[in-house]
Amino acid sequence: MNVEQRIEELIKELSKPGREGLRASTALAEIGALAVMQLVQVLHEQDDEYTRKLAALSLGRIGKPAIDPLLDTMNSDNPASRRYAVEALGHIRSEPRVLGAIFQARKDPDEQVRQAAWRALERLPPRSEGQYA
Repeated sequence: MNVEQRIEELIKELSKPGREGLRASTALAEIGALAVMQLVQVLHEQDDEYTRKLAALSLGRIGKPAIDPLLDTMNSDNPASRRYAVEALGHIRSEPRVLGAIFQARKDPDEQVRQAAWRALERLPPRSEGQYA
């Protein structure tokens, strides 16, 4: 089985409850950059909240390779896609533009997106002197 087939298989497994879905999420995160576009597609197209949440978790664990597609998702017309993009970005927080997108999401027209942004900001480590200056 090639990597693309494995990614497709794991994407399907995201919707399975409990450990199976979590294992698929972890495996997709370990695959890394090659899985980013399929995971972002889940944020846009999947109706199941659990599957979207696990996709966002995978993207957050992948980190830097997921940033640009997630920032693009912040411009989606779909509030659920934006919310899960914020959740994923909240696990990355490695660049000023990520923090900027999270801060901007606090003003999103959708209440759930705003709440996701506040939760992401609450997870930030305490600021040390001179940091973010």
